[in-house]
Amino acid sequence: MPSPKSSAVHAAVPLAPLPADAGATAGAFASFGPRMKALRRLKQMTVEELGDAIGVNKAHISRLERGLKTPSISVMAKLATALGTSIGHLVGETLDKADIKVTRQSDLAPRYRADEPAQHQFAPLLHGHSVGSFEAFVIYPGADGAAVHAQHEGQEMLYVLSGTIDVSFSDRTERLTVGDCIHFPGYLTHALSRVGRAQARALLVLSTR
Repeated sequence: MPSPKSSAVHAAVPLAPLPADAGATAGAFASFGPRMKALRRLKQMTVEELGDAIGVNKAHISRLERGLKTPSISVMAKLATALGTSIGHLVGETLDKADIKVTRQSDLAPRYRADEPAQHQFAPLLHGHSVGSFEAFVIYPGADGAAVHAQHEGQEMLYVLSGTIDVSFSDRTERLTVGDCIHFPGYLTHALSRVGRAQARALLVLSTR
């Protein structure tokens, strides 16, 4: 049994402190994997393609994206070049100005009319570009939309902001009012139309894959 004196000596031994910047380093890379994965998908690159671009195998890329491996400065520089960004943006220290887009209310009035009998009008929310894997619009359905059927890849979601809208499928019609939301695969033949004379308005989100 140790003597009281030796126990006191052991109790007095301080624990080795963690490096002062250990928490900061972990925090800096906490979002690296998800950010890297999002940027890769935005560039429409596969794991294998990104690996080929920077000279590593796809397993290495996968481990980086899952946070199982911390990249070297050299690898980060190559990743930044391949993904068209900066090292600071990759580790979350800076924001790319293109990451944040604001569409003001004044820009959401009907600005485009579809060249079709339905006479839908719409205003793009994403500055005319898809973001990652989706596009979004404010749509103002026309009264004759039921005559124009559509099909497309991906998914479609419609959230009614004002008025009443009919969404017609081959075997049924769903009538939506303010606050209603509908979601369906784009391969289903469908049509939108306004009900009544009052203007109808909805948020339309289309996935591009």
